[in-house]
Amino acid sequence: MIALFGGTFNPVHNGHLCLASEVLKAYALQSIQFLPSYRSVHRGQPEVSAEFRQQMVSLAIQPYREFSLNSYEIERKGPSFTVDTLHYIKSKAPDDPLCWLMGVDSFNSFLSWKQPQEILSLTNLIVCTRPNVKRDTTLLTQHYLAEGESLVDYPAAKIAFFSMSPNSCSSTRIRQQLLQGLDTGDCLPPPVLTFIQQHHLYRR
Repeated sequence: MIALFGGTFNPVHNGHLCLASEVLKAYALQSIQFLPSYRSVHRGQPEVSAEFRQQMVSLAIQPYREFSLNSYEIERKGPSFTVDTLHYIKSKAPDDPLCWLMGVDSFNSFLSWKQPQEILSLTNLIVCTRPNVKRDTTLLTQHYLAEGESLVDYPAAKIAFFSMSPNSCSSTRIRQQLLQGLDTGDCLPPPVLTFIQQHHLYRR
């Protein structure tokens, strides 16, 4: 089973990498594909180009054998709708079961996404929860993975909840720190920080 990890990755950071590593192990996944969006439909457009964000993801995941870059949304251009991406990926490998990795804030607004029920017909969801964001416990309860069940037994339509380890890294805070010339601590992989400095990103 493969997991797809979508997002703007603006920029990608160690919190993303730690989360992907934990999910990979917890659900015995074969691999995780990082899927940078070209134009997010759920948040504002990043000031950094899609190509730069993609290059930073590529640099960040190089040490991880089970991680790969999926550049479909960047190459396709236009608004990045999850359902369209899933249809494309399933058309290439119709028998491969998929999981879509998302944060609990995205899950809470999932019914506002384009064709949410169609998304569930194509993939399982792994929802990553954290203490500071309350989950909507009334949402899509009929799809919840029951205790004792495994995602590998279901090709689609199941929702699993994964408790993230505490992590203080966030793309928003990293951008603010870079803008102010502050140390980003341990949140950026060194090749990503070097790339940001070389291309003068996240500055006024």
